[in-house]
Amino acid sequence: MEQRTVVIVGDSLFAESLSQMLARSDQVRVAACVPTPSAALPAIVKYRPDAVIVAVTDRVAAHDYSQLIATQPDLPILYADLNTDSVQVITSHRIGARPADLIMAIAELPKRS
Repeated sequence: MEQRTVVIVGDSLFAESLSQMLARSDQVRVAACVPTPSAALPAIVKYRPDAVIVAVTDRVAAHDYSQLIATQPDLPILYADLNTDSVQVITSHRIGARPADLIMAIAELPKRS
């Protein structure tokens, strides 16, 4: 399997632990661990990661990631929340303006249970 590069965003022990855990993997290379979304932008430009992992420990501390999504629309953001023991994938893939493109994008969405 091809190695994937990630940038981790978070200023907590959880982010640091996540970085150390992933660094031991042959499948993932942690290019940078930065404290905020604004600090992530230069790291994204420099390392061109395959994904950004947002390590969240407190909902109050959650930042607005709309700038990352707007400037990097094809970059998946993995939102890892320590409190809910879950990972959410946030992405903003650009699609064409034709109705057929929109219909195809909707058809490719996972079915909700």
